[in-house]
Amino acid sequence: MLNSWVLVLVVLGGACALPAPAPLAYTQALAQAIDSYNQRPEVQNAFRLLSADPEETPEPDIQLSSLQRLNFTVMETRCPARSGARLDTCEFKEDGLLKDCSAPVPQLGSRPVLDVTCVDSTVDPVRVKRFWPLVPVAIRTVAAGIELYKAIKRK
Repeated sequence: MLNSWVLVLVVLGGACALPAPAPLAYTQALAQAIDSYNQRPEVQNAFRLLSADPEETPEPDIQLSSLQRLNFTVMETRCPARSGARLDTCEFKEDGLLKDCSAPVPQLGSRPVLDVTCVDSTVDPVRVKRFWPLVPVAIRTVAAGIELYKAIKRK
């Protein structure tokens, strides 16, 4: 009986002594997010990182724990999405699609990023008319109406 307790304690002690997995680096998280996007069925050609916010740096000084979302821009390459080619060897496609993407920061030990959201950044923005330029026109219209009312009332 004593031997079984010793065995249980040794197994539990060994499990507790296992080193914690290394935290995910910023560049690894970006690569994971891009790979997740490239696995989608609607993606024909693979996309490669064009820029990230904050910018990647050679030193690992960007802490994922300080970020809530990964924000990055990708551009279409000439490589097929599921060809297995390394993305850094794929050339950008001339006039390739640009996409602004966002993904939640993956937590330690979590599954790969699957909910990457990308929008086409080459689409022209919709021009919205502002209300303020119409204010002087409205004031002149009201003033003309008041003058008309005064003229009718005098008669």
